[in-house]
Amino acid sequence: MFHASCFMGFCLMSTTLYRKYRPQNFSDMIGQGHIVQTLSNAIIHDRIGHAYLFTGPRGTGKTSMARLFAKAVNCPTPKGAEPCMECDVCKNITEGKSLDVFEIDAASNTGVDNIRELRETVKLPPSQAKFKVYIIDEVHMLSTGAFNALLKTLEEPPAHVIFILATTEIHKVPETIISRCQRFDFTRISLENIIKKLAKIAEQEGVEIEKAALEAIAISAEGGMRDAESLLGQVISLEDKKVTAKEVEEILGTTKHKSIEDFTEALIAKDTSSALRLIDALSNDGFDLEVFHKAVLNYLRQLMLVSIDGSLAETFSFELTSEQTKKILDFAKKTKTADVLKILARLSEVQGKIKASFIPQLPIEIAVVEITKGISSKIAPAPAAPSVPQNATPAPVAPYTAPTRSEAPRETASTPVAESPKEAIRSAQQEDTTMENGKAFNLGDVQKIWHEACKQIIQANHSLAALLPLSMPAEVENGFLTIVTKYGFYKDKLNDNTNRLTVESVFGNLLGSRVKLRALTEEESGIKVPERRSSNVPSFGQKAEPQTEKKGSSLLSDAASVLGGKIVE
Repeated sequence: MFHASCFMGFCLMSTTLYRKYRPQNFSDMIGQGHIVQTLSNAIIHDRIGHAYLFTGPRGTGKTSMARLFAKAVNCPTPKGAEPCMECDVCKNITEGKSLDVFEIDAASNTGVDNIRELRETVKLPPSQAKFKVYIIDEVHMLSTGAFNALLKTLEEPPAHVIFILATTEIHKVPETIISRCQRFDFTRISLENIIKKLAKIAEQEGVEIEKAALEAIAISAEGGMRDAESLLGQVISLEDKKVTAKEVEEILGTTKHKSIEDFTEALIAKDTSSALRLIDALSNDGFDLEVFHKAVLNYLRQLMLVSIDGSLAETFSFELTSEQTKKILDFAKKTKTADVLKILARLSEVQGKIKASFIPQLPIEIAVVEITKGISSKIAPAPAAPSVPQNATPAPVAPYTAPTRSEAPRETASTPVAESPKEAIRSAQQEDTTMENGKAFNLGDVQKIWHEACKQIIQANHSLAALLPLSMPAEVENGFLTIVTKYGFYKDKLNDNTNRLTVESVFGNLLGSRVKLRALTEEESGIKVPERRSSNVPSFGQKAEPQTEKKGSSLLSDAASVLGGKIVE
């Protein structure tokens, strides 16, 4: 049998603190003074709107304000803007028994049919109160069709109907809905106000709780009163005579704010040992290092902001007490913003690695050592290819002429090179560059073997026969050979993986060193490749034409030169 005493016990257990201490009049509302003032004036001057939209973070009082407003507009004997709380209307709304105040959860009533049903009920007059009030919570969960069905009713509802829409995600509500409502933005509640309300609740519940414990609960609530009251109820369930900060930290899985401050100060001061000991102590005590890491990142963010401008402390007033805010402002005066940014950037890289690591504290410890010792655990990347100076003019190279079938291969000497003034400035081009493997080589060495290299490259890859005569070596630096080509598609051809490996292999064999190729166009390098006449550019295996003047277009000759053909008279 189900006894009455059991039922009473169940009711007491099920009444959570946030329901038990829900605001019953406007004066009980905390942190939303601008909204209370506006709605109170509307009630006093009888300027009630037909639709309201309450938006803001969770637990900031949107639904409570909607219920208060419903009581205030329907109370027959109000005290100014406040409901009397004594009439039947006020009592029924407070107890949730009123037939004229409807709370609809849009998350479970998202369809068009639900809104159509609502449209039918709004036509009926109120049974007891002056207005029928529809409170639609989480209105952003309605479907597109449901929003469309609500539009007309929301725009022109009956005179006895008031709509109050509440949402935590205003960006999901259509503009057509927003434009038909009076919008009120709820803000996060400050830490001081939350602590004050929690202390009052704890006193009424007959529980003694340390101030540090209340601060820890308020910080974890992140500006939401409902979350703070729920956490306080969880802590009170310990049934201790006195609740300490340590017990709260164990229940919530949070760390002391002082630990966060000490860790940050150790990083700024480059005190490696202190920072590592603190991490080890937290790990041994069973604290969640991922939660601690997020808290440190948040504290560093706050420190960065106030180091730029102290007034920016207002942006996180709901996260710190007045004492903690004063301390971080004093700390910021002794800290360089650049140092905070470096630490913040490095610790941000640890995000997500703590849980994945087989030693949870290892990613943080590595970051601590890197920050405090100024060293890096990252492998240095391979050296980038050097850039060719825009105004550099390399020494001219004698044109390469491919051998004919009848001619035997012969050694060709390079043409004497006259050093230009710009080359004198860049004397580094003529200095030896030592490679990791092999002997040193410079631009002069490349120029000496250029013809022989071209011959071997063409023998290995016939497709490069027309390309090389219109290319020239431009620079040698750190083992990178830069070759300038006349056209963009020549550059792409040289950068092709197969062709690049062929060129690097031939030059490497001839120079006795490791060579890396980099191809650039004339526009990219700022170097002009000398023009070659068609008679000097035979295709591979083809006999060179005698150098005689030919009539016709020079453009045609250049085309024949590029394509490796000849002009037939």
